[in-house]
Amino acid sequence: MNSVLLEVCVGNQLSAEAAVAGGAKRIELCSALPLGGLTPSAGLQKTIRQRYPNLTIHVLIRPREGNFVYSPTEVNEMVADIETAISLGADGIVSGALTPDGRIDLEATSRLIEASKGRPFTFHRAFDHTAMPLQALSQLITLRCTRILTSGQANTAEEGILMLKKLVETAQNRIIIIPAAGITPQNAKHIALATGATEIHASCTAKTTDKSLRSDHPATQNNTVKAKMGINDNGTTLLTSAESVRQIIEAFQA
Repeated sequence: MNSVLLEVCVGNQLSAEAAVAGGAKRIELCSALPLGGLTPSAGLQKTIRQRYPNLTIHVLIRPREGNFVYSPTEVNEMVADIETAISLGADGIVSGALTPDGRIDLEATSRLIEASKGRPFTFHRAFDHTAMPLQALSQLITLRCTRILTSGQANTAEEGILMLKKLVETAQNRIIIIPAAGITPQNAKHIALATGATEIHASCTAKTTDKSLRSDHPATQNNTVKAKMGINDNGTTLLTSAESVRQIIEAFQA
């Protein structure tokens, strides 16, 4: 299984460092992993590109959380973000758009691909929200997308194995299908074998607790609760585990 490539999804500098330490050769760079990933800052892109000149970096372009139906103004924003990512050394772009009825937004996606200037373009997991996946697959092949990131329209890639296998077979090497969601060292090889996928996408993350919440911190004295920095702030951060990355790569080599 040496031919299976692991792409690690990272949401910050520390995770990028861990992915590389674990042996990753390609990353998908984003921010806000708990929201499904959003466009990373220019500073993060620049820092990682300069630090790891030989690392293949695919940059996620997603302007907000929620659905993948974008207004013309949002598409303009995404095109500008793609141009910025390319100027900062992105090797590939990960993005996509849908129509309100759950189809590929051909006009918007075409603009995003055109803005990528010939770099590999991955249509992200918006694919899992499409109403007719096989039709969507055909359209993305026609648009000359390079890859589709998908869980097979299930909650996890393991649950979506049958659809993933069908997508791989239907694609006939015209586009790369990358299983994603819930990939672990324990199931990565099984999913690759069962689907015929040659690339796998995983975040390999573990939660870390905010150390400022330790019991002797002033903010926790006298039953004082630390102020939240947003409705989803639970005092934890998702960081890539170098060991998990290493274990998945070793599983493919076994």
